[in-house]
Amino acid sequence: MISRASIPPLPAAPKDNLGCVASKLQKDVHVDSGDIAFYRKCMAEPDLERVAMPACERGFLAGISLGNAHRRKIFRGARPFDRRFETDSIYLRDFSEDYQADMYGNFDFVLVELSRPFLDRLAHEHDMPAISGLTCTPEQKDAVLGHLARALAANLEIAGPLNTLFIEQIGLAIGSHVARQYGSASIASERTKGVLSASHEARAKELLLERTRNGASIADIARECDLSRGYFIRAFSKSTGRTPHQWLLEQRTEQARQLVERTDMTLSEIAAQCGFADQSHLSRVFLKLVGVSPGAWRRHGRHGTG
Repeated sequence: MISRASIPPLPAAPKDNLGCVASKLQKDVHVDSGDIAFYRKCMAEPDLERVAMPACERGFLAGISLGNAHRRKIFRGARPFDRRFETDSIYLRDFSEDYQADMYGNFDFVLVELSRPFLDRLAHEHDMPAISGLTCTPEQKDAVLGHLARALAANLEIAGPLNTLFIEQIGLAIGSHVARQYGSASIASERTKGVLSASHEARAKELLLERTRNGASIADIARECDLSRGYFIRAFSKSTGRTPHQWLLEQRTEQARQLVERTDMTLSEIAAQCGFADQSHLSRVFLKLVGVSPGAWRRHGRHGTG
């Protein structure tokens, strides 16, 4: 009789160079073009799949969703966060950071891998500040990238020199757009304008939503953006029209409003879920920003939908 301990474990399923199990992909296209690479990844089944990749020096990955059904839980920092993808939703991934996510299938993505030499050359050719990072908001959508991604997807599997040239041109357009819209500018450039760069603004908003639940201060978040506390508050206010505290209260109130409308959670549970001190704190802020109490909003919403 063979003991259970003597049975060797099953070998891990082979994964592609982005961490996905290759055998589960309905479509898996990879076109390399020097310092920029293109992918089309599709999965039709809603299977749960864990993706994990250690940090490396490959640069950045821009993902553009062509579908509506995908979601994933991304593990970063103290708390994981959920991300849902619709058509034209995008994400940016820095390969120099460890990446781990639970992916719930049903996805169709065009992905463009931008190496650091590509971004350096782009900045030099277009007389731009050096690009040290790429960042977007957690729920970012970009119709321009969506249009370019659909054009790219339609041509990735067509052979021939003319098509190769077309793919390179579309890739350059995507890389240029990503760099301009989501690339970090130099600190000197930011200080001249007195506002946050697109990447610092996106990072600051992400950190405000994630870290303040665990007691992080404005000074902590400013430090993450390599800025002083005072400059950060002034630049954030100039960029968004809100102080960091005002902006965060608005975001939490909007999250609470959706939970009041769509769930049966108690107001105390919603207050805790959205980062308010207690139900009384939620009610005061909700009344001030929405104009009615959370209870009145719930009664009105349910009456209106009935």
